[in-house]
Amino acid sequence: MSQYAPLFTFIVEHGFYESGLARGLSFKPCERSASVMLNAGLMVKPVAAGITVLFDEKLSESLQLYVEDDEPLELIFKIYPEEASFKSHTRVSIDNDDEMVLYVSNHLFRAEVDGRIKLHSESFISIGDAIRMDSDLLVDVLGRKERLMPPFFIVSVRIDKANLKGMGSPSGVVPKNYYISVEERQVFWKYYFLGSLVRENIYLSDVDGVAEFVPMGKEQLADHREAMIFRSKKKLPLKANFDYRFQLKEKDSNGGKVIIKRLPMAEVTRFGREVIDGSSEVVSEIYINC
Repeated sequence: MSQYAPLFTFIVEHGFYESGLARGLSFKPCERSASVMLNAGLMVKPVAAGITVLFDEKLSESLQLYVEDDEPLELIFKIYPEEASFKSHTRVSIDNDDEMVLYVSNHLFRAEVDGRIKLHSESFISIGDAIRMDSDLLVDVLGRKERLMPPFFIVSVRIDKANLKGMGSPSGVVPKNYYISVEERQVFWKYYFLGSLVRENIYLSDVDGVAEFVPMGKEQLADHREAMIFRSKKKLPLKANFDYRFQLKEKDSNGGKVIIKRLPMAEVTRFGREVIDGSSEVVSEIYINC
């Protein structure tokens, strides 16, 4: 009976989720890697926000043969989001460049952080981690359809003799823990107040003092209704579970009367665009009618 032990783990962190771990990602090995893993006695086990690659201890000699050559064993995985809204709440994107794809690897960059190994140089994976799809690093990795609809990113993990140190000994192989961090999307928030809320003396307040909203005055919508508009002064991050406490208040003799104790939060799939300070920016539009 086979007995498996972990060789390495790869995790994707994501600031959008409360747990800090990405959800709904599919890890697909390239054809060559799938064949190598089968022959070398390796198995992929899904874990929260990632995968663990395990080796069959009874087939350890086969694995060692693969790394005795001058070239280390390389396992390449293509990562696809299964949730349609994934890109909507993810900051990094190269949708406007069909020649590039995000790529991380333990042979290009690695930095140990609290006992784990980060595979990108910045705080979060970024456009700086993208490579051309026709790069030699991706030979036989992407098929024709995948070049038209590429994965969110590609990860390459090279395994050499140092990785297998301890194999066959009582101490065993010390598994490596790799990870990347994905930043949540940040957008301007824009509130539209309609109906009885169209008043000159209303204003937005943040109980925690994190955000500030700028009054944009009245605007006539496409259906000819009027709306009072407020937009965040700065971009605010999108979260699966918001803890903001924005209130709508009305100026009175006592300073301010609360009209709406807790305003609705931004929707992660409803966006518009407008020019702000000379730049085209994404804006989350929130409509409130009372």
